[in-house]
Amino acid sequence: MAFERLKLGEMLLKKKLITKEQLDTAIEYQKSLGGKIGGIIVKLGYMTDEALTREIARHYNMEVTDLANMILPVNLLKAVPKDIIEKHHLIPVHQTANVLTVAMSDPTDYEALDELQFVTGKKIETTLATRDSIKRAIAEYLDIKDQESLSEPALKPKSAGRLRPASKGSLAALREATESSLVDSVRERLSESSAKLSTTAITRADLRAAVIPVLLKKGLITEQELYDSVIELLKRKGVLDQRELSDRAKELGGR
Repeated sequence: MAFERLKLGEMLLKKKLITKEQLDTAIEYQKSLGGKIGGIIVKLGYMTDEALTREIARHYNMEVTDLANMILPVNLLKAVPKDIIEKHHLIPVHQTANVLTVAMSDPTDYEALDELQFVTGKKIETTLATRDSIKRAIAEYLDIKDQESLSEPALKPKSAGRLRPASKGSLAALREATESSLVDSVRERLSESSAKLSTTAITRADLRAAVIPVLLKKGLITEQELYDSVIELLKRKGVLDQRELSDRAKELGGR
């Protein structure tokens, strides 16, 4: 998407969403400590992350991408060097032979777009996402990258035929070898089908919703195992506590 060459701070000032004094303060902060102007404006409390994202979306007639419900295969993430992802606070979400689409919180970051085009040799298109969602996506990607160095020993046990507890690295490698490759395959088939569906049409929730019935049908998991797994997840998230579960068990036992 092409944009008028107007920087984010200038756009917000022009629309009277921040004052000249606030913009000057943000620029001085940037000169002293670095960072992106949008993130600084949010950090200084001049606008919230959500409000800033909504305004950018309205101004440039863009949709906001929900990264939390998107599947981002590792192979796609590798299309952009790690240092550029961290430096410019962006994440790739789709690519073709000639075009790379990245999620950014500031589509007017022309330095990032120019560098990305130079490094990848592709035309760059942008989609909008909140800073928080991009931050979480980058953290998840970097966590996978950090675990990759641990995965090799776990995938090559010294004594075959003996089961061992899976290490954190091996689980990361297994996730990449299954979910990511499966998603790539599904997306490729979708894009080649007569329906010509967008490769971003499938989400993590869609994939898992499709997998669970298959696992149950094949008898690979039971409904009780699925229930127990959900309960453990809710406990880790703090939605349920042990006392509540005990009280519920007593209640059911008294019937």
